[in-house]
Amino acid sequence: MKKISLIALFAALVLNVNAEDLWTGEKHVTWEEGGVELTPENLANVKAGNILKVHYTGASTDLEFKVMKAGAFYNMPGTRMFEWISDNGAFEQFLTPTAVEAIKAYGLQIIGGNFTCTKVELLDGKVDDLKEGYTFWTGFRWIENDKTYEFYYSGQNIDWSQYKELVIYHEAGTSDYAINIRTNWDANGIISDGGAHETKYDNKLVLDLSEINVNSIIANTNADRIMFQCFVPASFNMTDIVLVPKENGGATAIDNTVMGEKAIKTFENGQLVIIKNGVKYNAMGAQL
Repeated sequence: MKKISLIALFAALVLNVNAEDLWTGEKHVTWEEGGVELTPENLANVKAGNILKVHYTGASTDLEFKVMKAGAFYNMPGTRMFEWISDNGAFEQFLTPTAVEAIKAYGLQIIGGNFTCTKVELLDGKVDDLKEGYTFWTGFRWIENDKTYEFYYSGQNIDWSQYKELVIYHEAGTSDYAINIRTNWDANGIISDGGAHETKYDNKLVLDLSEINVNSIIANTNADRIMFQCFVPASFNMTDIVLVPKENGGATAIDNTVMGEKAIKTFENGQLVIIKNGVKYNAMGAQL
């Protein structure tokens, strides 16, 4: 059963006052029949931190969000694998900056095995409340003991050497928990097994990346997911997974091609943005 904390409930009541219908109708969604498709024009008003709220009936399947890149649809960044829905209800998906960039460029497909979609809403969500850094995921996810939560890695394009920490924000109110981070169940997929690189607080877990070659782990395991294996004495909400950039941004091609005396680094909607000669670039050096 989906659960939510009082903090999350208050946020839902306060931050979702404004709503915009992106799509209404009655579309039976299956892998064979196709899904609900939203064009970049439909998504012109979306912002990082917004919620896409998908209303459905008669569900007995999983739900996926696909970026409609021509010839190469892929799962929207910031979405979880195995999101099962059933009966009648609504599913809320928070949008990361990377997701917004992708769906504004290519459009979005809402797809799954068997449900009827009746409406897709755009809600305020966390637009003014994203954490500083690269938002890998944001939302409210109820974390239970001895369960693993898997997130699609497709579309992230992260150079992990540019980040000093991975931070998991939560509402546990205690440091009595353990979270392992991996790309698969084999030994070569371990990013962190709860060892010395982790520091646990009552509101966040901080993983020091300085001695972990995550780029190599991702490449060697051909990772399509990041897995968070949780051991918690009492359930709580996870609210954000964020990568914190190194202070100097690291030494990569971006420093040679973008950075310079007239370049400015700033954060917009929780994502690192470099501005040079009036042009904006993301942390990978791609023009926005």
